Amino acid sequence: MRNFTIKTRLTTKEYAKVMFVGLYKKPAFILSTLLGLYFLTTVILDYLGVIAWYDELPIFEIACGTFFMLAPTLIVFIAVRQFTSNPSFQNDTAYTFGENGIAIQWTTFKSEFLWSHIIKQKELSKFLILYHNKKFGNFIDKTKLTAEQVDFIKSKVGHK
Repeated sequence: MRNFTIKTRLTTKEYAKVMFVGLYKKPAFILSTLLGLYFLTTVILDYLGVIAWYDELPIFEIACGTFFMLAPTLIVFIAVRQFTSNPSFQNDTAYTFGENGIAIQWTTFKSEFLWSHIIKQKELSKFLILYHNKKFGNFIDKTKLTAEQVDFIKSKVGHK
């Protein structure tokens, strides 16, 4: 396939959405949220007199329930702050895909990666995320690619 280029900009809203979707695909976060919901529900039901589980003010349950419910939001908030603090993410990014790898052009610098350096791919929402290590990846907007181009990228990831 011939080289092809797309230009895209990931908005803060899109990034936050992708982060939430990514977190809530993990069983640990789903379980944590359900546990938090359980704690807070039992506290509310006890307060309303529907159940009588607590003799004293359930401070531990309130704290744990609140923490478990808000932990994913806190993680996303921290990630979004890091995202918005990097000026490179506030501008368009050009991705050029070819047989050997990807060239990524930001406003102030350019990076090139061989396909063998992409260790993992993940699809979330309208994005294909190509990971260079466990924590860093590039968000490729699939709506700007043809089905053939998406298949080409997927076929290259993981092949050394």
